[in-house]
Amino acid sequence: MGQMPQSPNPILEAVFELLKAGNQRCKESLSPVLVSLTRPIPTIQDPLSVFRATQRVDGNRSYWALPAEQTCIVTAGEAAVIRSEGSARFQRAVDLIREMTKSSVLDGSDSIGPTFVGGFGFNSEASVNQIWAPFGDGALTLPRWMFSNQPNGRRFVTINLVLDERTNIDSLRRQLSAESTALFGSISELPRPPKTYIKAEPVVDHWQSKVEEVLDAIKNKGLAKVTLARLMNLRSTELILPELVLQSLQTNYPECHVFAFCRSGMCFLGASPEELVSLHGNRVTSTCLAGSAPRGESEKEDSQLSSQMLDSQKERREHAVVVDWISERMERLCSKLEWDEVPNVLRLGNVQHLATRFVGTRKNGCHVLSFVEALHPTPAVGGIPLQPALELIKQLEEFDRGWYAGPVGWVDREGNGEFAIAIRCALLRGNEAYLYAGAGIVSGSDPEREDQETMMKFKPLLTALNAS
Repeated sequence: MGQMPQSPNPILEAVFELLKAGNQRCKESLSPVLVSLTRPIPTIQDPLSVFRATQRVDGNRSYWALPAEQTCIVTAGEAAVIRSEGSARFQRAVDLIREMTKSSVLDGSDSIGPTFVGGFGFNSEASVNQIWAPFGDGALTLPRWMFSNQPNGRRFVTINLVLDERTNIDSLRRQLSAESTALFGSISELPRPPKTYIKAEPVVDHWQSKVEEVLDAIKNKGLAKVTLARLMNLRSTELILPELVLQSLQTNYPECHVFAFCRSGMCFLGASPEELVSLHGNRVTSTCLAGSAPRGESEKEDSQLSSQMLDSQKERREHAVVVDWISERMERLCSKLEWDEVPNVLRLGNVQHLATRFVGTRKNGCHVLSFVEALHPTPAVGGIPLQPALELIKQLEEFDRGWYAGPVGWVDREGNGEFAIAIRCALLRGNEAYLYAGAGIVSGSDPEREDQETMMKFKPLLTALNAS
């Protein structure tokens, strides 16, 4: 990030003035007031270095980037956290966001303003395992500091604060000044990756026999598809730095949504190729991925594998189930919706998928979280019919998915936002890493091939973690 003046600086002076107005409104209304200021800043040269600098401010921080489009969000600290649980968690989050932002005191760009970042667990009915406790069923954080690179090339900083009758304005001013110095001071380069390798222990989870149980349920119990996941636990001799993992993911998978959410010494991160929903103004998009094949050693082999995937009845059947699901649910919320008649092939660093792109016009009043609620979980990570598939997943998987395969992203006060399905991901805890990968099982699936597919999906994080 380019150098900025040390505090006090014009941005802080503007915040301090806004605090006066917010404090006055708080006294008049006798209720909490959100204060938010946005200002343009010089170019963020290396967002990951900025993300590393955020740990000087608070352990609760986040990163959201689409490298191919040169957009990113980096946050530090918490102005507020919206937690929502249970079957109505998405609508509850919408209500809480609207309540918090309706009487806000804003200053700055209309295109930025208060933005909430975070995600939701895969299954609201699952009991939360201890390792996932800091994340909960659903948590959207309004960050105290947010740096953003916009698609138009402009860069901004947004400062959010929630004032109530207990807020000490002088103490808050001192805190912001100290944080400003920490964030806008000199930013060091990322350290070099450690030379030591993490040893990946063999996965002993009876995977193939579990796939056979799913195939039996598909044959005898009327299920069309079940997406089964598996877990790999790695341990390093050194502390695992999220920034270095993200750097590898960004370099190798620039077309993916690269994300990290750090809370209470834990960090959930990954590079998701699957956009659940993106809503900007009235335009809404979604991309479904289902059906997989490895990458070839040459362009010719790549094309052969792509053709085999496109010609495979099993892969096309798996993909069609997801397309039907998404189109049916998006049509309820869109006045107009179009999608690819024939799936495309999305090539990533180590795998290729069948992909269908949806583009629609939202109906008036539809919030991005309304789309998230309608679409999650898609058959790409759950199954069809959904409830029997979820029951079988709970029965066969011996771990808590937590936020794996759940929706992660951001939402603003206008209901715009972006959410991806949290796949190709890992949960970091000190020198430990928990990796997650899954495969869609349909009639005709081969247990050995599904085993190979999940190991292929572990590879992005294994590589990023320098595992052997």
